Amino acid sequence: MTLLDDAPVHHAPVAVLPDATGMLAAAPVGATLVLLALPADPVLADRAERTVRRETRAEDRSLRLSATELAVVLAVPEADRDAVADRLLSVVERSTGLTAAAGVCVLTGRTDPLGLARAGLAVAWACGGSRAVRHP
Repeated sequence: MTLLDDAPVHHAPVAVLPDATGMLAAAPVGATLVLLALPADPVLADRAERTVRRETRAEDRSLRLSATELAVVLAVPEADRDAVADRLLSVVERSTGLTAAAGVCVLTGRTDPLGLARAGLAVAWACGGSRAVRHP
């Protein structure tokens, strides 16, 4: 069971930004969109973003969706998705000194997966814990 199984969704569906959709469409078949929640502090958010980009070597495949969200498209085998999310959590925590939350979802053109990932991220941050949230 993941955090998403218990996450109440109290918001309207989130529209997928065209840039994020296009970025995923241009990626290799089977690519995964990794959605990371960044700290609210702009300095720490920038530090976390630089660290993730360096760790993933995905300069051209990452997009800052908002002040607190970073999307990175990676070619990750399905069996390794949770391990990749955990690794990204670790590097964000190390670079910011704060606990982090990460969501992994595959965009299919519908808004539900991204909305669910965001809901799970909000719950993870509210709990103060470091949890990898995965939505297949």
